[in-house]
Amino acid sequence: MTTPKDRTRAAVVSGLATTVYYALPDLLHSRRARGWAKAACLVPVVAVSLPTSREEWDELRTSARDARAALAQAQEEGTEAPAQDGAAVQAGSSVRSKVVVGAAATVALVGSTAATVALERWVFRRGEARAAAGVRYPHTRTALVMGVLSAAVGLIPEPSESR
Repeated sequence: MTTPKDRTRAAVVSGLATTVYYALPDLLHSRRARGWAKAACLVPVVAVSLPTSREEWDELRTSARDARAALAQAQEEGTEAPAQDGAAVQAGSSVRSKVVVGAAATVALVGSTAATVALERWVFRRGEARAAAGVRYPHTRTALVMGVLSAAVGLIPEPSESR
């Protein structure tokens, strides 16, 4: 279970890492160096989120195991043996639903990645345009806003914690 202290720590680390991530073009001029530094910005974010992610993953696995056990018990108590045709229909609908869920997940992943790349490029181009206009630390100003937004989102409690 995530405590308020854990959530605050994660929000602060996320906000700082986001600020550094987006300010890097003002700090490092080499594209390769920026790439390595951006990858390094992810390390503390992952490190601070791993303990809670592991707990949540364990809870999810436990609840899935319990649901499978309850389903198996209900099937044992309900009917002794499903008809042969009924089993084929169930298998077909199960495969179909898995394909639909997989396709939807793939579309969501591709769409999310495309939107993220588009946003990153827009933020960088905007910073470069501001730099060309003579603004000092043009990327850092945007980075501060992005960092504050990241930290603020990280402070929002989970719906399950509100109850």
